[in-house]
Amino acid sequence: MGGNPAVVKVSWGALAVVGLAAVGLAVTNPSEQQFLEYAYSTLRQELCPRLPEMLKEAKQTDELLQFFTPYLQQSCSELLLALKEPTKEFLRRNTKVQNYLVFSIYTTDLFGTRYRTLGVARQLITIPPR
Repeated sequence: MGGNPAVVKVSWGALAVVGLAAVGLAVTNPSEQQFLEYAYSTLRQELCPRLPEMLKEAKQTDELLQFFTPYLQQSCSELLLALKEPTKEFLRRNTKVQNYLVFSIYTTDLFGTRYRTLGVARQLITIPPR
């Protein structure tokens, strides 16, 4: 019954390293506020350049809307900046969070598209929609 003590030490050492890594990842898991800031910034960067295309896809025939489309594109970024907190609240209401301690998955439904964002080790990575 004389087991090999070196194997036990390596196993406990490996377990300790894995445990420390898990604790480190849990501590660095991005918060909901960090996600909302990231999502707001991403929305602002990606929505405004696509606004005219999105309005055309919506098949808006209203002449007034067509008239304002170039102005909406120009002022989109400023408008979203002025509405930062309501926009973040809108994102919060449309996002489901699955927290797995060492990482989180944020699923946001916007304009008929589902966006998934992985939060791990203080990083947020958006997975392109299918």
